[in-house]
Amino acid sequence: MHVQISELEELDLKSRRGLEEIWHGSLHISDFCFSELDTLTVDNCQFLSDTVIPFHLLPLLPKLETLQVRNCDSVKTVFDVQSTTEGTLITFPLKKLVLSKLPNLENVWNEESHGILCMQHLEEVHVEECKGLTSVFPASVAKDLMKLEHLVVEDCEGLTAIVAEKCDEDEEIIFERLQVLYLKRIQELTCFYAGNFTLSFPSLEEVHVIKCSSMKTFSAVNKIDHPTKWYCSEDAKPREESDLNSAVRRTSEEEVRILFNLLCSTENDMIIGV
Repeated sequence: MHVQISELEELDLKSRRGLEEIWHGSLHISDFCFSELDTLTVDNCQFLSDTVIPFHLLPLLPKLETLQVRNCDSVKTVFDVQSTTEGTLITFPLKKLVLSKLPNLENVWNEESHGILCMQHLEEVHVEECKGLTSVFPASVAKDLMKLEHLVVEDCEGLTAIVAEKCDEDEEIIFERLQVLYLKRIQELTCFYAGNFTLSFPSLEEVHVIKCSSMKTFSAVNKIDHPTKWYCSEDAKPREESDLNSAVRRTSEEEVRILFNLLCSTENDMIIGV
């Protein structure tokens, strides 16, 4: 079985027997067990407890570039980070992360991962319909996202911030390659980041903030040295914006004005109908 698994480049957790023992750590496996695996799909996987990638498997996935997790009701966290191992840095090769329809997901990383798990190769993140999630990245993970190009978050009703707050150091988080930021139907989202770190977006080209009615600010301090296309609805033309906080305020004001006009129109229709 080990020989067969070690040759796999793609793996669907539902498709093979014996994986439950490996995932739960009850079966000893060699360091080469998943040495060629570059794509892991976890879809409606019943044997998972609360973690998708337990800590003991993190060093055994040296080529994993794509992780897709969908329709797993029991999952509470994706990456198990154990602070007791601080000082041992694991550089994870992941480039694409997709999380979809995980109703009980509480966090992507169960702890701050600084000095333990580095995600410096991550290029794409897609998160949708994860209603228990309150943030996507810990601040320590966000600091490593130098290659992130696309971030899409939709229909996560419990999300209050994209980057979790942390205010003990005066540092800068640089999203060096982030080109597209897409936030849609996140009713509890109040900001992108609530902490005091400076956020820098040197490559940002498009920002979509659609139906995020609670979002009143982007972040305390952010830097963008060029205009970016700001979309506040799916059908409207984009605006050129270089101040993300001002852009959020204008979007909020426009949503209030649209709602007011809609209420007035409905009221007039009712009067005419009478």
